[in-house]
Amino acid sequence: MPEVSPEEINEAISRWEMPEMPEYIAESQGETQLARSNWLYDVVRQNVKRGRFFQLRDVLYHQQADCLGYARLMSCLGKRFALDIGIVEVVIDNRGRYVPHYVNLVKSPSGKRQFMDLWYGAKDIKHRRIGAQIREGRRWRIKDLDWQELEQLEDIKGLPPRSVEGITHYILGNRHLEKGIQDKNRKELECAITHYTDAINLYPGYARAHFNRAIAYENKGEYEKATWDYAKALRDESSQLRVLAREYEDVIGLIELDSANMGIREQEIYLLWRGFITGREVPFTDVARHFGIPEDKVSRIVSAVEAKLNR
Repeated sequence: MPEVSPEEINEAISRWEMPEMPEYIAESQGETQLARSNWLYDVVRQNVKRGRFFQLRDVLYHQQADCLGYARLMSCLGKRFALDIGIVEVVIDNRGRYVPHYVNLVKSPSGKRQFMDLWYGAKDIKHRRIGAQIREGRRWRIKDLDWQELEQLEDIKGLPPRSVEGITHYILGNRHLEKGIQDKNRKELECAITHYTDAINLYPGYARAHFNRAIAYENKGEYEKATWDYAKALRDESSQLRVLAREYEDVIGLIELDSANMGIREQEIYLLWRGFITGREVPFTDVARHFGIPEDKVSRIVSAVEAKLNR
């Protein structure tokens, strides 16, 4: 898929509200890098709303992104600000749900790291299981890691660009698969299989692509190929967890926060209270203490957000 040119990026961000970077984080050394990535997070959230777009060109044009679109945008812009920002998969989120979700891994020269999740609204989130690259000797390999393992690892980085491109083909394949099944259209099923095959070639062993390609083959009546793909998709526990992933209504529903024109601060208060940031619901008292505002104000903000979402 064609890459986005620097000129396209420049033209897109020229339309953004871009606050000047404070002097104390403009340096390129040490922990100021994490402060700079936090600043970049704020800039992106201010200018790019939650939406359905996951390819970078579409994200820049429409100024809307899903979780993969956000992760791609942050990774791309991170390079412009000399930041080490990669893309990782979330296999189990901070509430223990099996999800297809993507966030950014931000690393500082000192080895500190944080996981940024623009969809859930967190600059540093603790999802329970992550798919990322780890170093084994001189080689890097992709592995699914529980949070306890993540904390013990000395070196970790985001997925290779080829794997991210593979995920893109998987998502495109899903669109053709849905239409192929719904309309009983063999051509759509063949398009889905082509995308899933590209996904597997770019991201070898990708369980979700194997599983959905099996469904496409099964609907075409190619049962032997379907059986082989099902076996690959369910070959071990890690693969099975990925196959179990599904989208949850409350996670998808966060798109309404932006479409309802909720302010960033109001969203942060609501998301903390709802438990998206911590993985569990947070009492009004603790939310008030975190933001340094009265508890009754937290209650009013939450009520106002819910009223807009329920219209």
